[in-house]
Amino acid sequence: MAVTRMIVGFGADDELVFSQDYPEEKFLDLRPWFDYGDDELMYGGSYEITEANRSRVAAILGIELKPDVFYYLEAWESD
Repeated sequence: MAVTRMIVGFGADDELVFSQDYPEEKFLDLRPWFDYGDDELMYGGSYEITEANRSRVAAILGIELKPDVFYYLEAWESD
C-alpha cells in the first residue's frame, strides 16, 4: 500500500495557498506532535498544525510556515 502525505496551507477565504508532499520517513517524527486518537497512521482526515506544534513541524519538514496561513497534514492511500 502506497501512501501520499502532504502539508497544505489555506489563506484568506479558505483559499489553498500551499501544498507539498513530504516523505513517509518524516511521518514517524511528526506523529508525536498530533492528537490522532485511534487513527495511528493519520489517514482519517486533516490534522491541524497549531501554534503549539508549528515550529517543530517546520523544523522536521525543513520548510518555513507563514504566520497568516493555516496548515494541515493530510494523508491518503494512493496507487
